Amino acid sequence: MTPELAKLIENIDSRRPLIADDQVGECHADIINNHREIYRNRNEKLGIDFSVDVLDFPAVQAFDARVVRIAPGCNNELHKHAHESLFIVMRGEAEVRIGNATIGLKPGEVAFVPRWVFHQSRNVSETEDLTILALTDFGLTSAVLGDYDKRTRLAANGADAMATGA
Repeated sequence: MTPELAKLIENIDSRRPLIADDQVGECHADIINNHREIYRNRNEKLGIDFSVDVLDFPAVQAFDARVVRIAPGCNNELHKHAHESLFIVMRGEAEVRIGNATIGLKPGEVAFVPRWVFHQSRNVSETEDLTILALTDFGLTSAVLGDYDKRTRLAANGADAMATGA
């Protein structure tokens, strides 16, 4: 068991809140202004142009909220990872590949991406950015596996981390 998982279990078992009453105001975020970029990739040859930001909340341990922005006519890389994700389209229109299926999503619609399933999102608009709110259990999965996220993404030079075992 990792130390992070032991701490997560300890915090759940303690049955106490992880934030003080005066921190409750910090449990709010504006996806336009309150985010921190954690990943960006652009590869014209592959049609990739997107960024991933995280919304920071105090005391979050098991999940995280990410804002994925994909440029008009572009997509993110085909990838897989250990965490589960819910994709909620906030703005624009998406085609989301999950395994061998491709589904269309409009604002307010949601898709579920299971663990370890290859997936990719594409912005079908040629003029408007696509904005997806991705809710994941990244915190829980990281507590179990350690920091695995960077090993699951396509490097900026186009190298596939999953294929190279990086």
